[in-house]
Amino acid sequence: MPNTPMHVTVLPASKQSGEATIRALLNAEQKPTIRGIYRDTSKAPEEFTSNPRFDAAKGDIDLWSGLDFRGSDAVFYNLPPPFDGRDPAVFAAQTANNVLATLKRVPSVRRLVVSSTMGSQYERGTGMLRLNHATDLVLKKAVPEVVIVRPAYYFQTWAAAIKAKGTDKLCFESPLEDPSYKIPMVSVEDIGRCCAGYLLDSSEASKQSFRGVDLHGPRNYSSVDVHEAIENATGNKWELLNIPRAGIAEHFAKEVPEVYVPDFVELITSMLPGGVVAGDLDGGGIR
Repeated sequence: MPNTPMHVTVLPASKQSGEATIRALLNAEQKPTIRGIYRDTSKAPEEFTSNPRFDAAKGDIDLWSGLDFRGSDAVFYNLPPPFDGRDPAVFAAQTANNVLATLKRVPSVRRLVVSSTMGSQYERGTGMLRLNHATDLVLKKAVPEVVIVRPAYYFQTWAAAIKAKGTDKLCFESPLEDPSYKIPMVSVEDIGRCCAGYLLDSSEASKQSFRGVDLHGPRNYSSVDVHEAIENATGNKWELLNIPRAGIAEHFAKEVPEVYVPDFVELITSMLPGGVVAGDLDGGGIR
């Protein structure tokens, strides 16, 4: 008798890494069935809903009673940062405990894959990354098999840094201060493929009770490297502006609510030379 395909629940399903993981699961040769949990199911893209192996379910990580893991063998969780004024660590602990309570009610779930971030192992000095630290602490023993994937800096983050000044000047802003300073980066597509692989892994290694995995790209990249890639991709010339440390707060004040500016400043400075995370930024690939 053929083995029954795995069933995987992804939440929140509408975020970048959630969508990338669903896409990788739908393309996997194991052909798992997938439940994507959305606060608003109308956000589920047609490319997913048209696949008979995918189901969009309504749920909210803020509401423990609204989560549905029934019938699932594995769960993927990726917490987005709050932008409603709540403390990131408090928000993360509350929502992670909602997930934990749901997992305890569904004994069929044996594996949990958490998309976290580099630096999440540190309790302080990392700004917004303390959200991931709080999440990891709550969930690292939630089910028999837990994998916490710690991706490097998302390449997709640079999309927000591309700006047009006037009609004849294209500008690319980087908060990394030194244009030649290199950090590990990774694409959201690779994060999705990696997380899908851990969700479906049937090797003996997958039976470990806990694994923490650092996910980097093949090499480290600088602002100059990203600048060159943007020019090659667009066919246009861009001005590269590297923001000094003293200007990072002003930079993020234009991008995020005021209450979160210090968290984003500390996040960036934690990666710069002398920062809490800086010592973890060498190498490439999976560690």
